[in-house]
Amino acid sequence: MLDSTDKMWAVQQPGTLLRGRSSHHYGRLALVLEKAYAGPTPSNGYPPRQYVKMQWVATGERFEEMLTNAHNCFDIVSSCDTLGPEEN
Repeated sequence: MLDSTDKMWAVQQPGTLLRGRSSHHYGRLALVLEKAYAGPTPSNGYPPRQYVKMQWVATGERFEEMLTNAHNCFDIVSSCDTLGPEEN
């Protein structure tokens, strides 16, 4: 089982397959397309929010999810680290 820090890192790795666990995305599979990036800097002095580019497996629809939401609302089904050794 991944601890919270490891999951936050793994949930943003390209190629990771995630399953929704919130009510409106429950059971849907999403593929992480790109590593998280910083959104626009807010005027209140807080650091920018991090976003992850993802794609629904069933429909091919692309979307962006805040990294915090990806961490809290999705479970990792398969990550790049669990896919096996690289072929040379």
